[in-house]
Amino acid sequence: MNLIEVLLAGRSEKIFTSAHDLSQGGLAMTITEMVLRHMVGATISLIDVANDLLSETPGRVVIAVDPSKSSALLELCAKYKTPVSKLGTTGGDTLVINEATISLQELKTAHTSTFPRLFG
Repeated sequence: MNLIEVLLAGRSEKIFTSAHDLSQGGLAMTITEMVLRHMVGATISLIDVANDLLSETPGRVVIAVDPSKSSALLELCAKYKTPVSKLGTTGGDTLVINEATISLQELKTAHTSTFPRLFG
């Protein structure tokens, strides 16, 4: 599978700063987990927000790269004929998806306390 080759090569060439699969919870959960793990915000632009955020399509990965390494990522994806698209940028202390903004602290609280609060 070409994606595996991209991931292995990108890791060995130190192109990625972070990578996360899109499995349970889709892009919404992936982005949440990535920004909370590193406590670095992100600004994301999506066309079909509901579908893009909730689709659990296997075989997709969100990769964070330093802007200086974006060309290396594009070259790597071209080499292995793997589609790639830019979702946004990282930085700050908020998660912005299109026009919706939430502070990382508020997101962390919602992410870690909602189920315990609702279900004990």
